[in-house]
Amino acid sequence: PKQKLFLQSRTLYTCYGGAKGGGKTHIVRIKAGGGALTWPGIKILIMRKTYIDLERNHIRPMLALMPRETYSYNGTSHIMSFDNGATIEFGHWQGEASEQEYNGIEYDWIFLDEATQFSERSFQFLGGCLRGANNIPKRMYITCNPGGVGHRWVKRLFIDKEYKTDSANPEENENPADYTFIFATVEDNTHLLNSSGGANYVRMLANMPEDLRKAYRYGDWNA
Repeated sequence: PKQKLFLQSRTLYTCYGGAKGGGKTHIVRIKAGGGALTWPGIKILIMRKTYIDLERNHIRPMLALMPRETYSYNGTSHIMSFDNGATIEFGHWQGEASEQEYNGIEYDWIFLDEATQFSERSFQFLGGCLRGANNIPKRMYITCNPGGVGHRWVKRLFIDKEYKTDSANPEENENPADYTFIFATVEDNTHLLNSSGGANYVRMLANMPEDLRKAYRYGDWNA
């Protein structure tokens, strides 16, 4: 049900997060793949912090998930190109070098997976890539757990809902209606819980040091 809420969200920024095991990465693949098949010509970017995480968690599973007759894949540019003109590009973030690489590039949907591994500057820069002269709704989908370099900006926007609304320059204000947060824990992921390793996974989370246990087992953003 939490994943369904993520799929149905229509706000500019949708954040799916909380505890580990909530099915975040899987629903990114489902949403991106469905978007590519539904919106002809859509440009989608899936971003992770490192390439090895990108390949393991998105590229290989996406190539296996999507109907092979609907796309071709360029292993050099890391782009899936679909028969309807849609593309899914897989990227990893290298700070200033990535700002140069993505400067001026336009996307309709951007997925920032494990967003608390990204700085607020990175989030804002990538948000500036959401543009294009078409009728496809521009959206950024964010997944995350508490902790990491981006913990504070994610918590401010999606947990505490502390928005800039009275800036001297109105263009700098943040619209509260643009932000949706969907909280999920391992209990929401019945497929994982009912799998052969489900009980061991929960036990591993429960036996972490207290601050990590609160953050990763229960999704406590104040831990």
